[in-house]
Amino acid sequence: MKTVKFFVTPVYPYGNDHYYHEIIGVAEGFAQLGWTITGNCNYWYIPEKKEYLLKEDVDNKHDIAIYDYRYVRSFEHILFRMGYPNFDSSKIHILVDRNDWIAPIWLNKHYRVFDFIFSGNIYNNVKYPKNVYPWVIGLTQRIINYIDKSYSDNEPAEEIIGHNFRITHNLRELIFDNLSKKIKKYPLQLCLTESSYKMAPFISSADADGLYWRQSTGRHNPSYFKLLNSKLLFFSFGGYYEYKPLCYQPYSVMDKIRRKPYFYYSKLLKKLNKDISPAHFIFQYDNFRFWEILYSRSCPISIDLESWNFLLPEMPVNREHYLGIHKFKFNDFVEYLEALSINEIKKMGFKGREWVKKNYSPAAQAKRIITLIENKK
Repeated sequence: MKTVKFFVTPVYPYGNDHYYHEIIGVAEGFAQLGWTITGNCNYWYIPEKKEYLLKEDVDNKHDIAIYDYRYVRSFEHILFRMGYPNFDSSKIHILVDRNDWIAPIWLNKHYRVFDFIFSGNIYNNVKYPKNVYPWVIGLTQRIINYIDKSYSDNEPAEEIIGHNFRITHNLRELIFDNLSKKIKKYPLQLCLTESSYKMAPFISSADADGLYWRQSTGRHNPSYFKLLNSKLLFFSFGGYYEYKPLCYQPYSVMDKIRRKPYFYYSKLLKKLNKDISPAHFIFQYDNFRFWEILYSRSCPISIDLESWNFLLPEMPVNREHYLGIHKFKFNDFVEYLEALSINEIKKMGFKGREWVKKNYSPAAQAKRIITLIENKK
């Protein structure tokens, strides 16, 4: 039996996000496939089983090492010493990088030491280092289990478009402002769910939801998962739009000069009441909500991933697995949406659920890694 060891940092010095979602999903997948999984520390306590998903293992008898990007960022000064003594060449070394801004850490030459870098938020029309492969946030077993608790094919769904964004992105503002003025057939409904744990001074070790809420840095809310199963449609887009061309931060003076023509081009298109997308690109498009809604009973409304040249390991099909807005053509989208029947939307939501289960469940993600490793041999 082969062993995978995961590396995470319990204390991340660059922010408060200590929830290693992608690592959890991949670790669960390898465990489901019968592999032995360990960690550099105890991480992700599963209250139902009264044990950690990753159990601390001081030995280095693993075959594959998988690192969260926050671990690597925290210990670059140790990991990237001359000769890379921490990287045993007899093992496979994988970095999982959400890459949720436009300043990729793997532009640093030292990241060539990884056999694979699984990176989110990349494009099919951009050239990347040869060890960079597309990745996404995907699903974990906790999300699957909690959505399944209230999922039913037979219960009626409220014929509205739900939304409850907790983080403001300028893309969300742009799309919401346009669609809220144009959609008539399906009312937009703010669906807020407040966690009871925000003010809790103490969480019992027997309180599974409380422990999950704390470990996921506030991303666990059973009421939210139940809510997703009760609406016909749900907004699931996220990210930022920026003036072309694509440049990595920090922007140089020359980058800012190169963007000026697109700034004025966007102004002109807006003045002419035309689609402004030719002057823009989108980044940080991947988000938790998209995958949660895909798996739920709701049909996701998002941006058309293909039209923005986004690169995923497996691409969902617009108008088959989700409802995607092509570029910023809001009128065309509303016309298509309002011509659909309720049954057509429900069917699309069901197809999206089956598709995401097949391609982005924990086991599917782990199988994808195994296949890539085998194909590289």
